[in-house]
Amino acid sequence: MKFGIILKGPADKLTERAKKLNPATPIVIVDESTFNDPQLFAVFVFKKYRSIADKYNEKREKQNLKPFAIVDIPLGTKPTVSINSVRGRIAEILKDGPAYGYEIFKKYKLKYGNVSMRLIYYHINRGEKDHLFEIDKLEESDGNFSWGAKTVRKYYRLKSFVNDK
Repeated sequence: MKFGIILKGPADKLTERAKKLNPATPIVIVDESTFNDPQLFAVFVFKKYRSIADKYNEKREKQNLKPFAIVDIPLGTKPTVSINSVRGRIAEILKDGPAYGYEIFKKYKLKYGNVSMRLIYYHINRGEKDHLFEIDKLEESDGNFSWGAKTVRKYYRLKSFVNDK
């Protein structure tokens, strides 16, 4: 398992953030010759250059490689992981184990207050797209739903590198 950095802007801020997450993980520079390393699982990049990381992920997918997680770092003085507060709270909920969308919504509402179901599902989908969450399992469930007697629940979990903090 390796971290990567895209060398645009001050590299010391990117390596500092990567080392803060896991000091023992090797860090490599991501470019045309290294983007397809199968051990690469998270890439740190300044927000304004995220499109470069997205392009490398597209190339990885074309080569049937698992996409790496992208950690956006603002170009300010203090590097922080750019995770929307709603997504961060959903991640906190998923630390307790896999949950399906409506269950996440209920736990979020109980713990953090009023929120729309639409907002929760948006951030679940965005977290999945950004490789923060992944589908754990699909489960068919019986009940008295407005659309019928059955539904399929999609359970989400944190990506394994998030659990390894």
